[in-house]
Amino acid sequence: MQDTYSPDYLAGLNAAPRNFARFITRIPGVPVSTDRAAVVSALRPYHMEVVKAAGIDPRMVRCAQQVHGNKVALVGDIGCSYPVEGVDGLFCGGKADCCLAIYVADCAAVWIYDTVTECRALVHSGKLGTQKNIVGEALQRMKKILGVNPMNCVAVISPCIRPPHYEVDNPTRIIEDLVAAGVPREQITDCGLDTAADLEHFYSYRVEKGNTGRMLALFGRLPE
Repeated sequence: MQDTYSPDYLAGLNAAPRNFARFITRIPGVPVSTDRAAVVSALRPYHMEVVKAAGIDPRMVRCAQQVHGNKVALVGDIGCSYPVEGVDGLFCGGKADCCLAIYVADCAAVWIYDTVTECRALVHSGKLGTQKNIVGEALQRMKKILGVNPMNCVAVISPCIRPPHYEVDNPTRIIEDLVAAGVPREQITDCGLDTAADLEHFYSYRVEKGNTGRMLALFGRLPE
């Protein structure tokens, strides 16, 4: 099941030893709702099946509250309760066995990976988070706390809503902010997929007028 959610645009991340990068798209047959908590609860068994199929303990999954801001938090194998309140991004050290998780339904998930230290981050970058440069904030925090050099990082932007279905081109701004933070342009991958244009495979908050589900981005470390 896990290979279904390992698209080509994540191939570079998954090529690194023990990396586990996935994007779980629409789950057929699961009722959608305007109640985010109810939808996430209904989808959780399907999402955790992907995690367990990879040999990762679901108890190692780390989530963020996702409040459409630009704060990020350092997480690990132990620590604070989850979801982490008040943050839209998570990052961890290269040896941490935790699995980062971000829910999206039109907003972008952005994977960031330091190829030298193996530190990783996963952020929720919607309209407001993108305006507040959440990817730049994540890289700044990773550099300050974990010694990450942005020049060594690769980044991937998930499917998200895009023009002409949305008036703002968030992926373009995200790329600009990643480059400004020091990530080389050639090390950034934008999948180019529009969630609003393909409801067979994706959820779209805007097109479905809030009566929708949530995709799940995952970034972890496979067990030895």
